[in-house]
Amino acid sequence: MEQLKRYKLTEEDFERFRKLINQASGMFFDRGKRDVLQLGLSDRAEAVGATTLSDYYDLLTADPERENEVRQLLAHLSVQETQFFRNLPQFDALRKFIIPEITRRKAGEHRTMRFWCAGCSTGQEPYSVAMSVMDVLPDPGSWNIEVLGTDLNEQALEVARRGWYPEKKLTGIDRSHLERYFRPQDGGYVISEPVRRAVKFARHNLVSDNLPISVFGTCDAVFCRNVIIYFSHETAKYVIEHFFDILNPGGYLFLGHSETLWKMSAKYSLVEMGDAFIYRKPLPMSIEGRRFIPERRMRHSGLPAGIGSERRAITDRRTVRHPGHFDLAIWGRSHQDTEAAADATGEITKAKAHLDLGEFDLAISSLMEAIKSDGVSGEAYFLLGLAFEKKKDLTQAEDAFRKSVYCEPGLSLAHFHLANVLEQAGKLKNAIREYRSAASGFNDRPPSDWEEELEVFDTSSLVNMCEWKIENLGGLES
Repeated sequence: MEQLKRYKLTEEDFERFRKLINQASGMFFDRGKRDVLQLGLSDRAEAVGATTLSDYYDLLTADPERENEVRQLLAHLSVQETQFFRNLPQFDALRKFIIPEITRRKAGEHRTMRFWCAGCSTGQEPYSVAMSVMDVLPDPGSWNIEVLGTDLNEQALEVARRGWYPEKKLTGIDRSHLERYFRPQDGGYVISEPVRRAVKFARHNLVSDNLPISVFGTCDAVFCRNVIIYFSHETAKYVIEHFFDILNPGGYLFLGHSETLWKMSAKYSLVEMGDAFIYRKPLPMSIEGRRFIPERRMRHSGLPAGIGSERRAITDRRTVRHPGHFDLAIWGRSHQDTEAAADATGEITKAKAHLDLGEFDLAISSLMEAIKSDGVSGEAYFLLGLAFEKKKDLTQAEDAFRKSVYCEPGLSLAHFHLANVLEQAGKLKNAIREYRSAASGFNDRPPSDWEEELEVFDTSSLVNMCEWKIENLGGLES
């Protein structure tokens, strides 16, 4: 706290720093993360001996050594939380579905599998990918397995290259993997040589650096988990488009459980694989015959024998997130010719801008004004629910979404979000009911009616997700 008092972040400095950081890395600090930014800036300002944050900004923009310090700052601000086999359902999907599918597709050609882990931190993710491939392939020696791990933080990459981890960093590793892929060293464990040979590390900036195609080639899968949540919408969209370019046809994109391609790209298919949803670059029409994979659940032959039964706790499906927060086309309104409706529309427009910037309190304030001006407004209540959901205020979010479906009973998106909020609150019976209402609404409305609202998800994908939720949440009811 003393450090925060010493290094005051003025409004002018806040705007300057977040613009500089966004341009250099794609990371975007909304107002809800202002204190986090201030603390990170204060740490680096103190480290270099800057008296004020304004002085530190001058160092970042005018000093001959500024490039090195910008790197240091970005490394300090980037989140380095990671572990082996993090988000187990996704690694189950990789082993059960994706690696066997790639193996079948490439059995007759040059046997190379490539995976890119963007934002790999200290290396646990790319090593987990390499181990997963070796778990599944009956003859891994006959395949060329290449995994590239990239990050902004050179210090984290040095840890990754060393491949040594203390025992407390082995969270997620079961005994079979520990015995097969690690060996004891210096009071910890080091990754075995076959796994290390498969994994390479390099510093890479997703925003300013060229795609690593020239040095690595195209990929069968890209892992970029819990990274784009730190980007602005436009930057995230730019990065996602680049991933599409480096993926082979039929390749897969893994995102974090709270991340989505909603309003970013219409090029990917959303595929359900067991307990995970993965994005896929479609195969050419001549190979696949259609844009979306016809099976709702892809077939698999189970996990390989001996894969960590003692660590496989039951996945709590209440943590599985929906595909994203949907925006709405402007709905028909009964008061559009009135001054009050005009005021409400203006406030709703402002609220949408605040939501895009992550300024949820300001969005809530504008929406309250809109509701005051125009009384019953399904759209305003829906957006209000989104703002409260983002703030993790489930009680207020539930109330707003309920008012939204009261105003617009046929609004499936409101039912969908209400279901998700109820699920997070543990109200599973009510959540199942709302998922049923959402699925019914998605089925009843022709896809053309949804074109502007959905943009990237076809109706069947949303219906499938609702059905999957209904099926799995039913097993958790108490």
